[in-house]
Amino acid sequence: MKLDPEELVIAAALDRAELEDANERGAGARIEFKPEGHAKVTITISRELVEQARTLDLTTWELFAEALRLAVPGSLLAGALPPRWH
Repeated sequence: MKLDPEELVIAAALDRAELEDANERGAGARIEFKPEGHAKVTITISRELVEQARTLDLTTWELFAEALRLAVPGSLLAGALPPRWH
């Protein structure tokens, strides 16, 4: 699907805002509900959080769990995720 110029500007602004939010909080999430009935979830993880994960030699799952915890504080998954590591 091609976006018109105005939609491109809006999409770029949303991407920048999402990245700034992720950098500030450590991670950010966006959920897009599709007309077909499913949802697409995008998680943006800050470079700092990725570097911390590398330093601590975390698994991908541990990094994902921490990013999800930061992006969606108070989520129902909080009890199902591994404990915090920082």
